[in-house]
Amino acid sequence: MLCCVAIYISILMDSQKKALLRERILERSAEIGMRIAALEESTKPISPDKGLGRLTRLEAMQDKSVNEAALERLKDEEVRLQNALIKILMPDFGICQGCGNEINFDRLEALPGSTHCTACAG
Repeated sequence: MLCCVAIYISILMDSQKKALLRERILERSAEIGMRIAALEESTKPISPDKGLGRLTRLEAMQDKSVNEAALERLKDEEVRLQNALIKILMPDFGICQGCGNEINFDRLEALPGSTHCTACAG
């Protein structure tokens, strides 16, 4: 009987942790969505008729390039978060794809899209 209670508590804790992770993923996804919208605005093409001086135009082009790189990173993270939202419903969520061990909850909390434990990721 004690064994069954321990298993039930373990399952309950897992569902509570998964619910917490799901909330974090949704919060982070909303934050990323807002940042993506802002970056998409700042990565629009710079029109040649814009009255910029040569240096100002070069700076604007460099800023655009930096923003495009940041936008790509955010879009990649958004995909990883969406995948994590799907996988969180599966029983193997939180299991390292490299070694098969459990991924530390703190790592999942910080990087919900993680598919590898710290040892396999590094």
